[in-house]
Amino acid sequence: MTELLKVLGLFDHNGVERSQRSLRAEDRVPGPYRVDLLMDQGVDLRTMRMVTHPLHKKLRDLVEHRTGVRTDLAIRGIPAAVSSDVVLAILEDKSVLPSLLRQRSLPPYSRRRLSVVSCWWGEELLNGEHDTRDEIKRAIKGLDQIFVFSRNQVPIFEEAGAGERVIPVSFGVDHHNFRPETGHGRRYQVFSAGFDRGRDFETLVAAARLLPDVRFDIVTQMDILRGEVAPANVTVHAPTDGEGHRNNLLAADLIVIPTHDLAYPTGQSVLLEGMASGRPVVVTRTAAMAEYIEEGQSNFSMPLHDPAGVAATISRLLAAPDLLDEVGVRARTAVEKRYTFELMWREIAGHLKLGLQTTAGAAE
Repeated sequence: MTELLKVLGLFDHNGVERSQRSLRAEDRVPGPYRVDLLMDQGVDLRTMRMVTHPLHKKLRDLVEHRTGVRTDLAIRGIPAAVSSDVVLAILEDKSVLPSLLRQRSLPPYSRRRLSVVSCWWGEELLNGEHDTRDEIKRAIKGLDQIFVFSRNQVPIFEEAGAGERVIPVSFGVDHHNFRPETGHGRRYQVFSAGFDRGRDFETLVAAARLLPDVRFDIVTQMDILRGEVAPANVTVHAPTDGEGHRNNLLAADLIVIPTHDLAYPTGQSVLLEGMASGRPVVVTRTAAMAEYIEEGQSNFSMPLHDPAGVAATISRLLAAPDLLDEVGVRARTAVEKRYTFELMWREIAGHLKLGLQTTAGAAE
């Protein structure tokens, strides 16, 4: 029997346990990005539960606020790190303390490979404050692998000193949950949803003003109107739960994801969720999102910060319902072939194992 790769996972969760490895994927407590699926890739995943005792939480928050470093998970993970092969942090803030300890040759983190799944570091390295960039560069020095979800970030990390340690992988989606279904009436002509700083709803609303006969429904908690009166054809909805979000995607004639040009692929979750649902999706073309776009095949793109261009794209696509249906079918196929969480974690597990083998070989 092949020996399992022992991985200490540093991430927030509500019940991802080693004992769940014997359970079917659909019966497990899911971790962030469905990291629990690593268990199906020859990995013994060890995790730290989130703290619940009020005194512990108060002390944790006090220390982490004063130091500016996430310390609790790494400290509580020390016993598990002793017997682990690799430490995997999700996301960046969980990797900082292990990296700093390693750089000071303090065990057990000094003796373990350290890997991180990065979301926002690329953007901070590109456009962040000077002190923030320096802090990230210091953390990078102690890491063996930095997983990112778009290739455009590779030169950004290389410039910061990561060299060949930055590894782009394709993002995934829960295609078992987001799937085509019948019986969902088309309640929305143009549907959009999003909550992070990367959303460019200002451009979308400006495009809606140019298309008064097209209905736009936007789900967000962001102040996208900034005191302005919404156009009559724009309705802003409060956030919903996961099931409501899934149903919203299924009820859309066209899903539109307007974004700013950030270093990381903002909007990719909704893009892939919509595609997995078999719906046509159009997203802003940026360097980070380019590798996820197959124009007219599995999705569509629209120009950056260009209300007239966005309006023209939406008008053209709504006038071609047969094309939208065809692209929706191909979108689902594309997700199944390239963008599932299972495939994402299989790829990451392969890099974790290869990195450990390389280290072992170099030590012999």
